[in-house]
Amino acid sequence: MAPTLTEVLGSGVLAFLGYQWFTFQRDRRKVAHIPTLGSDWFILSYFSAWKFIFKGHFIFQEGYQKFKGLAYKIPTHTTESRWLVVVSGLEMVEDLRKASPEVLSFRGASADLLQTEHTMPTNYNSTAFHIPIIRSQMTRAFPNRFGDLTEEIRSSVADWIDAGSDWKTFPLHKTLVHVVCRTTNRLFVDLPLCRNPEYLKIQESWTTQVGISANLLNTMPAWFRPILAKLLVPMHASERKARKILTPVIQERLQKYAQFGDDWEGKPNDLITWLIESAPVESRNVKEITIKVMLTNFASIHTTSLTATNALFDLAIRPEYVEPLRAEIEEVIGAHGWTKEAMGHLVKLDSFMKESSRLAGISVFAMRRKAMQDFVFTNGLVVPQGVTVCVSSGSMQTDDEYYEDANSFKGFRYYEKREKITDELDSLQHQMVSLDPTYMLFGYGRMAPGRFFAVNEVKAILAHLLLHYDFKVPGDANKVPDPIWFGGIRNCNPNAQVLIKKREVN
Repeated sequence: MAPTLTEVLGSGVLAFLGYQWFTFQRDRRKVAHIPTLGSDWFILSYFSAWKFIFKGHFIFQEGYQKFKGLAYKIPTHTTESRWLVVVSGLEMVEDLRKASPEVLSFRGASADLLQTEHTMPTNYNSTAFHIPIIRSQMTRAFPNRFGDLTEEIRSSVADWIDAGSDWKTFPLHKTLVHVVCRTTNRLFVDLPLCRNPEYLKIQESWTTQVGISANLLNTMPAWFRPILAKLLVPMHASERKARKILTPVIQERLQKYAQFGDDWEGKPNDLITWLIESAPVESRNVKEITIKVMLTNFASIHTTSLTATNALFDLAIRPEYVEPLRAEIEEVIGAHGWTKEAMGHLVKLDSFMKESSRLAGISVFAMRRKAMQDFVFTNGLVVPQGVTVCVSSGSMQTDDEYYEDANSFKGFRYYEKREKITDELDSLQHQMVSLDPTYMLFGYGRMAPGRFFAVNEVKAILAHLLLHYDFKVPGDANKVPDPIWFGGIRNCNPNAQVLIKKREVN
């Protein structure tokens, strides 16, 4: 007698649960020596993992209070092993910093978190020749291109913030994403592409859609992800649209290189040029260059726009900082003009931005790495191969051991520290771009090559806005709108608004 449909489905469910139980027990044994926050029982651990999605920021803080300076693990949907090992303390952070990428992999951890197999191009794992570009060519070109960036800030702000003498409401994060994307792409693809509405929409939207898609895919069984990805993920459509727009520009550049070599009159100084010059021979084609442009946008837009949004909200609810910052900006710009050099002299603004991001960064964890082989901390703790580890950075950044009155906002905290140090080089350790185990907006290692560009871009945007506009939150509230949390990652509330009007200048 043939089995009924119910019997077939029942057998399938039992087989699936049996396989899930087996893999859970196998992976749990690997990390049994690490204490658990939440449940490590088969079914209950899934409830803990779902709780982590929406309450991850609270869970990290609870873990820090219980296991400060040590390690613990939490059940999660966002790692291959379904466990996330969390560490804290200066010694363990330093161990992570020293680990080679062959042992603790940033790309491996990102592949799991972002589900890159399903959300990124098929050749995502090809040679990452765009990363050294950010560290070298882009950093070198930045001072000479700074005038172009400030021009784009003025132009994009005028287009997106059409405020007059009366207060007008704007969705702050959405508005700043527009400004950041356009300004960033002035350096990446230059005029006129950086003002192409269709191109900008692609770069803005797919960055957000990848994050949403990855979060949904992470909650699904591995066998179901390829099916769901075809319905959810817009990457391939976005790539095709971007390639259609970029093709004439990239083809023209490739022809110039084929005809004249590396030096020719009028050669643009932008990301497309640097990618062509740095690409292996097999990657010097339109598709590969397009993908690298998109990946560089993905890495640039989110952190920069979120940092700018948080800082502007903090200014809107703390008007006592506005006049001192304006006075500094007016003095510095008056002496140095709108230059990269001027940004280095905006020490109060730098301090304010750093304090804002210390208390409201992009996530409550940092230095997320996947062990490609067993990794041993100096205290003897072993993180097994295949397990992901991270630092409880948000908790360390609000710990009174490292900061006086750590949970209070002190906009000039770092400026005052710099003022107390007579040696100029030593004082630089308190600037926003400096890597510090107690401030990890950009991590604490080799994987933050774009921080110099990001910090100076945010400075220039905020400086322009401070000189030309007033802002406040609706209802004269004294609290920043609550963010949206997902697995310990902070996202701006899309409905959070700010009131802006043109500044009255005598």
